[in-house]
Amino acid sequence: MKSSFFSLRWKLLSGFVGLVLITVLSLLIGVGQLVENRIRDDIDANFQEAGRIFERIQDIRFRQLRQTAILLADIPSLKAAISTNDTVTVTQKIRDELRYLLDFDPVIPDSLIPESFFTNPDSSGLLLISDNQGKPLGQLSTHSLPQYSIADRAGVTEALNGYMPDQTYIWKENNRYFNVITVPIWAGFNLVGTLSYGLPIRQIETEQLSRDIGMEVIFYVDDRLIATSLNNLTDSDEDQLNKRVHEDTYEVLKSKSAQTSEISINEETWLVYLAPMFQLDDDLAGVKGYYAVAKSLNQALIPLQNLQLVIFGIGGLAILASVFISILFTKRITRPIDLLVQGVLRVEKEDFSEEVPITTKDEIGTLTSAFNHLVEGLRERLLMLKFVSEATLDAIQKNLSRIEPGGERRDITVFFSDIRGFTAWSEKHTPEEVIDMLNNLLSFQAELVQEFGGDVDKFVGDELVAVFQGPDKDQKAVQTAIRIQQQLPSMLNQEQSELAVGIGINSGEAVMGAMGSENRMDYTVLGNTVNLGARLCSAAGKHQILISKPVFLNLERKIPTKELEKIRVKGIQSLVQIYEVGWQIEPEPVPQLESN
Repeated sequence: MKSSFFSLRWKLLSGFVGLVLITVLSLLIGVGQLVENRIRDDIDANFQEAGRIFERIQDIRFRQLRQTAILLADIPSLKAAISTNDTVTVTQKIRDELRYLLDFDPVIPDSLIPESFFTNPDSSGLLLISDNQGKPLGQLSTHSLPQYSIADRAGVTEALNGYMPDQTYIWKENNRYFNVITVPIWAGFNLVGTLSYGLPIRQIETEQLSRDIGMEVIFYVDDRLIATSLNNLTDSDEDQLNKRVHEDTYEVLKSKSAQTSEISINEETWLVYLAPMFQLDDDLAGVKGYYAVAKSLNQALIPLQNLQLVIFGIGGLAILASVFISILFTKRITRPIDLLVQGVLRVEKEDFSEEVPITTKDEIGTLTSAFNHLVEGLRERLLMLKFVSEATLDAIQKNLSRIEPGGERRDITVFFSDIRGFTAWSEKHTPEEVIDMLNNLLSFQAELVQEFGGDVDKFVGDELVAVFQGPDKDQKAVQTAIRIQQQLPSMLNQEQSELAVGIGINSGEAVMGAMGSENRMDYTVLGNTVNLGARLCSAAGKHQILISKPVFLNLERKIPTKELEKIRVKGIQSLVQIYEVGWQIEPEPVPQLESN
């Protein structure tokens, strides 16, 4: 068949248009992913930079603490008070003069600090003076002065040895936490004591730092959250945050560097940058404290989400366009294929009545035409199957490539059934009536043979030949014969009442196989067993079932049989013992009356 210009090849090329659109959409998604990665990298970089800014702020606080502590320690009047070794004198000196020299926190403007922080010593920072043995001599707080040496506190030992501090330590005083620095106090070349100065870790500093850096601030001290700018935290959120920060502290100590992690709080994902408030290279002293900055990843990704909406919008338009184009160009491809599929489904259901219409002149059209020719051949072969026995079909299925003439020995039971009175009846009726009657009776018998597991081998005029195989072949053959005799009267009308059936059954070894020529074969059974079965059928009268001795010996005792006189049959020299199977018409069931 000559192909048109719009062949299957061109149809497939047209389908590539949709593939191009999908490729464009994939590129858009890929670009969106690259942009997402770039934005995420920028967020991480900015976040870590904010963490480093926070570190620098903490360094500024350390320098301020250190410089303030050195200036206070160098005041002559303070040294004179220390030389008295009188706690009242030193404490009074601290509260009356030194308190007003303190810059409580370089982070928080004075305008944001309540007046109580300046007037109430207990609201201010920590200021504690000790002698050169570490014994406390005075403090800013109104609480009781410690009665024990503070020489073992973090940073104090170094100061008592005359060293200047290089870091702050966290002290806990009266349930408050302070960033403390301790410096030595010298009177000439004599070390007369130490001055410990610290800024409180409070909520107000946390909130101010959060405003300064534009992120949330968290202080984690002594294995618990003591201040955070995160608002509206539930108990569950706070426990989860505390647990996650606690886990990150192990990573900080292990890697000796700040750590960044993610956590879900208030149904938002947060980036948390955790850093220590002590030097990781030194032995840990004092209370361990960490600070963290947190940023909502959901808020940071809003610009990305807007960009993704634009990208997916373009992708959606591309999809719609590709679908529209695909519908236009694939309709001509899918329609003949659908018709061909419907034809295949009809053939699967053994419906060969309708051809598949040929709608194109391309390769699919050629395929459809070939399929119609194939269906026509299948239709012819299906009709021929009605003339083939089940044994023939089994042989073909075992060797689909070639059936060779020949056979094999098998133990079978052969069943012959012949209509008595057929010749006389056929002379009184038209050929059409004869054929109709013959088809009815033979179909009736063939159905019963198949019902009991037998195989109809052939029809010879008004005679039916069947074969039974298997361990209970004799039983099935006789039951088939009894059922035929019982039901035959109901199959005949008044005009056919003179008709009857004689049945002969024999069992034994026979040759089963393909008989005939190379071009015309018949799959059947041959041998003395078959010949004797045919002779028994010939000897059977109307309504009679004759069986051989081998069949009799294999029957169940409940089937009534009667031994007949031996007969002589053609082809067999000795007399043959035969038996007649007794049967009777089954009574019709009596209808049961419904009880009230």
